[in-house]
Amino acid sequence: MRVYFNSRDEFYRQPFGAVKVGTEVTFRIRVSEPIKALKCFIAMWQDDKKLPDIEMEKECEDNGDDIYIAKYKTPKDAALIWYHFVIQSFDEKYFYSNNDLQSGGVGKLIDNSPRSFQLTVYKEDTVPKWFKEGIVYQIFPDRFNRGSDYEQRKENTLKRIEGKNHGKVFVDDWNKTPFYNKDENGAVRDFEFYGGTLKGIEEKLEYLKSLGVSNIYLNPIFEARSSHRYDTGDYMKVDSSLGDEKSFKSLVSASKKLGIGIILDGVFSHQGVDSIYFNKYNNYDSIGAYNSKDSKYFHWYKFNKYPDEYDCWWGISDLPEVDEMNPSYLDMICKGFNSVVKHWMREGIVGFRLDVADELPDEFIVEVRKAMDKVNKDNILIGEVWEDATNKVSYDEHRKYFMNASLKSVMNYPFMENAINFMKGHISAYELSEFFYKQMENYPKEYFYGNLNLVDGHDRVRIITQLSDARDVSEVKEEEKLHHDIERDKYLLAVSRLKALSVLQYTVPGTPLLYYGDEVGVYGYNDPYNRKTYPWGMEDKQLLLHYQALGKMRNANKEIFGEGDFRVLFTGNHTFVFERNYNDRKVIVVVNRGIFHEESEHIELDVNGMKAVDLLSGDEIKINNNKLVCDVESLGYKVLNIV
Repeated sequence: MRVYFNSRDEFYRQPFGAVKVGTEVTFRIRVSEPIKALKCFIAMWQDDKKLPDIEMEKECEDNGDDIYIAKYKTPKDAALIWYHFVIQSFDEKYFYSNNDLQSGGVGKLIDNSPRSFQLTVYKEDTVPKWFKEGIVYQIFPDRFNRGSDYEQRKENTLKRIEGKNHGKVFVDDWNKTPFYNKDENGAVRDFEFYGGTLKGIEEKLEYLKSLGVSNIYLNPIFEARSSHRYDTGDYMKVDSSLGDEKSFKSLVSASKKLGIGIILDGVFSHQGVDSIYFNKYNNYDSIGAYNSKDSKYFHWYKFNKYPDEYDCWWGISDLPEVDEMNPSYLDMICKGFNSVVKHWMREGIVGFRLDVADELPDEFIVEVRKAMDKVNKDNILIGEVWEDATNKVSYDEHRKYFMNASLKSVMNYPFMENAINFMKGHISAYELSEFFYKQMENYPKEYFYGNLNLVDGHDRVRIITQLSDARDVSEVKEEEKLHHDIERDKYLLAVSRLKALSVLQYTVPGTPLLYYGDEVGVYGYNDPYNRKTYPWGMEDKQLLLHYQALGKMRNANKEIFGEGDFRVLFTGNHTFVFERNYNDRKVIVVVNRGIFHEESEHIELDVNGMKAVDLLSGDEIKINNNKLVCDVESLGYKVLNIV
């Protein structure tokens, strides 16, 4: 050991992890022979701005090593601080850098190009306890369930769009695989509607309760041309094919009686060309931005050549982008008394998920949060962020999602990527451990426990398809995606992997998100194949029983899984073992991703207790002389309550 620092060890950095504004942070570094330091410095940056170096003082000697110390007072405003160490010896300069995984913890000594450690400085905020301890179920509304009002909704929609060239096609066969009919330019000509309704969701609430669901996240429900509804037509109306405001109120009321909250998708960075605001096709009785430069909506959009050339989301002409900070747009979305956000909050929803949060200005997100808080402070605001939300750079700016008390949660795509890669053998258990510790260090504690942990969603290849080792989506032609099927043995492998993955998802810090149909074996490639209908009457009953058991287990142990401390105990060749602690309770979780018989793993752990009871199977393991000994078979898992 020549130079040593460990950002996870409070002797070397105290306090651990993200810190509140105005906190004093103590740094120590150990320097050993043969290096003899003349001076030690901490080199620091705030966001992208270089700060003055902090000179460290020699505090003491420890077994012949020199211990250097420095204290740093964090700014009064939220910020991202980067740091590494500079050691000046008699004849050479050394740098103590973050490790190759850039995961924090123990770093490495190098002689040039150091990687900095991260220190997140944030304003204090809280994530609702009910969200951290809950389970979220995501529904693509058109594909979940046709309610008893289906024929009425279909008729109402057909009347509304009669003669308006809306491109809506109703599919009679509920079990037909979705498909996009595209024109010569690749644009979708017709959108298939399967007739799922809000009433259909309400009629399946008892089913969702059997899964332990506490919150439903609905993909967009507002009036729109497409079946995905990310091309909003009118934020203040429920799409007629789903229902109306009365049926929405009924869903909220019935859900609340079962202890289930409703979270809506807020698509505020862009709208549809076929909308009350843009009105390209004159389907609305309004003067849209496309119709006249005198439109009250005109300044929401950036026209490069009026009216047919305008900025649009990812170059998709059907989705014109808006200037979110335009005063009248802000007023309509969140600042006005009858704004979109306040209206739906008053209707009883518990929160919003912000679509493409990276493309919304931080100031806009703050205003949305303020509007929600004015109606009900006990809400959840979730951002769609695909990377580490604490150091995300978007449009050349460090985003302050968690540092300025705006978002309360993000969709934890990094968890999804690492968890799936672990299950498929692409990363080791040690690398998975480093991922979790990196998130623990970077994220304020409330947000680490409030992350929305997903393994699937409407923008991804279905998890069953991924875990079946199917070919990568980039290698598969459209015709193959349409007729994609999975051989029986590959399906069984995928299900076994999913069971183990779901145990991990439901027991690590964060709120698990279950994408509709995953619990009964729905599979498929990317959009639209990942948006198949729920297969009522053709479910994989064994997989469903597993998810029902998981939901029951998590709900019976809300506090330890929602708020308990997290520590990795063991990382084997194929096995990941961690513990959750809450007050005097301890639960040890073991997940083995191996797929062959010889990849079972023998575990021995020092534990204080008399026995371990598996919360899923009910099996007991005796603890002798404070030693827990067990074998975990390939694709096996245990959730052991120590008593």
